[in-house]
Amino acid sequence: MILLHQYLFLHCQGFYRLHQESIYRRTGFVSQKGSIYDISGSECCLSTGDLLKVVDKELLSVSVVSLQTGKKQELQKNFKGVFQVSVDNSVYNTLGELHQKLSCDEYSHVYWFTSDSQFTVGEHVVRKRLPIQLLSADRNTNCGECYIFESPDSYNIKIPLSTKGRFYECEDNEVYTVEQIIQNPGLSKRNFKCTQIGTGEYRLCPEYEIKTVMHMRKGFVKMPSSLEVDVVDITAHCGNITFVQPLSLTDILDQQKFPIVAEILEAIDFQHLVKNDTYSALQKGQKIIIYRKTVSKKVLATGIKGKTSKFFYIYDSYQGKFRQRPREFASIFELWTKAVEGTKLKVVVTQDCDSGEENFPSLCIGDHLQVLYNTKTVLTTPGGQQETDVLVCNKGTVEDDDDDGDDDDDDEKPEEVMLPIYMEGRFVEEIKDTKKYNLSNIILKLKLPCEVKVVTKDTCLPNDPLASFPSIRLEEIMEESALLVSLYDKASECFELPVKYFNISVVLLEEKVASPAGLTNSTKVEELMECFYYNLRKDLPSHQLPPPRPPKREVKARENISCSKSVRTKKTLPPKLKKSETFHSHGLSGHNNLSHGSKRISEIDNGQNNMYSTTPRRNTVSYEGADSDDGYEQIDDQICNLNLSSKVNL
Repeated sequence: MILLHQYLFLHCQGFYRLHQESIYRRTGFVSQKGSIYDISGSECCLSTGDLLKVVDKELLSVSVVSLQTGKKQELQKNFKGVFQVSVDNSVYNTLGELHQKLSCDEYSHVYWFTSDSQFTVGEHVVRKRLPIQLLSADRNTNCGECYIFESPDSYNIKIPLSTKGRFYECEDNEVYTVEQIIQNPGLSKRNFKCTQIGTGEYRLCPEYEIKTVMHMRKGFVKMPSSLEVDVVDITAHCGNITFVQPLSLTDILDQQKFPIVAEILEAIDFQHLVKNDTYSALQKGQKIIIYRKTVSKKVLATGIKGKTSKFFYIYDSYQGKFRQRPREFASIFELWTKAVEGTKLKVVVTQDCDSGEENFPSLCIGDHLQVLYNTKTVLTTPGGQQETDVLVCNKGTVEDDDDDGDDDDDDEKPEEVMLPIYMEGRFVEEIKDTKKYNLSNIILKLKLPCEVKVVTKDTCLPNDPLASFPSIRLEEIMEESALLVSLYDKASECFELPVKYFNISVVLLEEKVASPAGLTNSTKVEELMECFYYNLRKDLPSHQLPPPRPPKREVKARENISCSKSVRTKKTLPPKLKKSETFHSHGLSGHNNLSHGSKRISEIDNGQNNMYSTTPRRNTVSYEGADSDDGYEQIDDQICNLNLSSKVNL
């Protein structure tokens, strides 16, 4: 009879799993009424005679206990320190007594020992104080497989455990990690030294969560290994006992006969995954019908409305109609990535953009670009020749695109231009297709990702969530293993349960149900939680190209920007004058000076196209000692300086 945590200590060979499934009967140290334990926040009554089947365990934490002070300290999960076995200084009269002290049941670890007196093995005499390494022990022959280190020769020998002598353990310089210790029951019972923790001796104490199945109880019983429960191993006597067999959805995929009826034993909260009222009914005790295994196909999409985004799964059963929406691009690089993918594009420039290089043209609002291909070109820079990626496009206007070629007077062809991929701007895709498509057809027509808009709602949905978004980005086609199921009391409403994300444990029932023909998934749209969406994106392959790297060049001010179209600039106003700078006009002479100032303004404007400057009005505010002629000359100088500075800025 042993404690449950002692069984784990003896039979743990894996890091998370027991060596074998075992069945126990609870005995002793309790009254006939049994005991009540608080396990994972819920009460669990374990009575004398209850059967437990241990099926799994999970490591929760590892602590070290100081043998000097008794203080317990929990180690971090990423603890990188190493441990050295603390030598047992006791002397034993037989090898068997030494091995029993240093091993754990049938489990042992390799250790070094010696004897203060010589001993005989058959006809071989082993001298005293020779280093001997015990490799393993065989219970059938009751002998230990040993390695004797005797210079210049070393050899292996089997030494009976009943051999008499004065045996004691030798110092061993071998070091072990936490994982190696807790995976070996022989090491787990030893004391250790660890310089990363302190100078004393320590005992490692792992704590597990034990997953068990109890007879006549539906569901797993999880209990900590520190729970004081006395058990006895009766596995050999329980061959005819049938336990409830919990199955996961992954186990159900291996089933061959469908449909089947199952009852949910354990379910997780789905609120962090999707917003679906049907999933909220999948609680403990709910009966479901599993019709068949299938491959769930849906489209991952994002609905965009201003700065707000929502995320969806759109299934093939969605009956709404889509129309392609013009895409927006913020740089030539984004157009270049589409050219690399082989996408044919026509866009309109919606923002004036300057390449910043004399070798490349500038673009104006209203210019039409037809993306042709991507290539490389060599630039001559102050640092020498440099190769850079460019996008070759046909540049035209609205008239160029509308020209059908029948006008003999207009033989002009679109201008072919090269644009550097680091050039910024604003572009909108030209789309002439106004047809409506269902989900499968628009995916065949367009290459994902693409932007669409719902123009016809799905009439089967009382409130189509996709119709309220001016733009929907279809991103990826998702395919994953799933089960087509329904609630037991709503057999006609089927839905898909993805096996990967729904951790549900069920037990199969012996009820028989029919499988109607034509059952399909009734779910059309699912809204995803933001965290779940980004976890999906993290697992999906990224096809995004790295951002462009512009060539090294010297930045220099440009006096003029040439553009095929005239660009209207903002109105330039004279600076406001302070009170101390105001003046008073004196009759006709003031009027003549004003005319003279207007003439100078017009002369400046003639040197700069499309510039407009306001002629200053006469100010009637006066101050003492001010001369009207000097005031007009001051205004002229300010206007001249303003217009000249505007030229430089342009």
